[in-house]
Amino acid sequence: MTSRKSANWAVPLFIGCMCLMMLSDSYVVRSTPFGSDQKWLSYALLFDFVLVIPFMYWLLIARKKERGWLKVLQVLIPCILLAWFALPASGRDLLQHAPLPLKMLIAALEAALIGAEAKLVYGLAKRFREGLRTGGDPAEALRLSFNQRMKQTSIFSSLVVNDLLAAYYLFFSWKRKVKPEQPGIAAFSYHRKSGQTVMAAVFTHVIAIEAFGVHVLVMRWSEIAAWVLTAADLWLIFILWADCRASAIQPIEMHPDGLRIRYGMRIQADIPYRWIAAVDTALEFHPSKAESKHSVLPMVTPNVKITLTETTTVQGLLFMPKQVESIYLALDEPAAFAHAVKKMQY
Repeated sequence: MTSRKSANWAVPLFIGCMCLMMLSDSYVVRSTPFGSDQKWLSYALLFDFVLVIPFMYWLLIARKKERGWLKVLQVLIPCILLAWFALPASGRDLLQHAPLPLKMLIAALEAALIGAEAKLVYGLAKRFREGLRTGGDPAEALRLSFNQRMKQTSIFSSLVVNDLLAAYYLFFSWKRKVKPEQPGIAAFSYHRKSGQTVMAAVFTHVIAIEAFGVHVLVMRWSEIAAWVLTAADLWLIFILWADCRASAIQPIEMHPDGLRIRYGMRIQADIPYRWIAAVDTALEFHPSKAESKHSVLPMVTPNVKITLTETTTVQGLLFMPKQVESIYLALDEPAAFAHAVKKMQY
């Protein structure tokens, strides 16, 4: 059994070793005066990036967290991309004329990676269909299909869920309407009075101007880096408007057994009433840094604070899990919400 202290040191140790290896290899390959023939140095760099770093990940992280070899294969994708950028131009040309054993090794790694991803996609599709059959909406079925797959939610899986749900809300949810209130289930909106659409429009305008300026500036140094930064800005706009759409069609619901919080793409939580210690309302809440560390926030000024009786795991921004003691919300009718929750508790 791995101690908590060693587990806490595993991730920074892996990141430190990986960065040191990448910087050392890149420096040696580019600075060693071997003329134009850097074949063996390039092969050594590929060996470190494609084999040694994934092995370090398995040794320090995956093995201690009892993760399978599929998790290790997922590390290959960023490692191969990093190796491509780290190689000099002559080293990249070597890949096209690599010896047969190296080509066979690369082919074997690609086949294993494709097989692992195909197995993952098949399992997710199967759970997604099961979720739809049980009456859940597509967004909830997609989110739960990943949660059921992962024993421990990873950054990679959280980002995948975030992007898939953003694509659903922005492109495939326009025929969906807010469900009418059902007997025993009260719904509370949070998008009408928050000015969220106006804020998204303003931020889109600012990001577009910033993206153009940064693109022109960075293009002088690196065309690839310029387009990467522009793609990141476009992704941010994509997430902003997907969150607006999600906020309009999925209100917070009060079920007989607890709160079903689906606050856009920012907060996802299911809270039984017995876990709620207090519900407070105010014109504005301004939590301190210490309070924010153990809370989840709506990214706008909140007017509702839900204090929990114990630390609970919820999904926050980018669907990342977070241990919280309180949940802040900005609702259209905060007083009515607080009264309804207190009524359900008794």
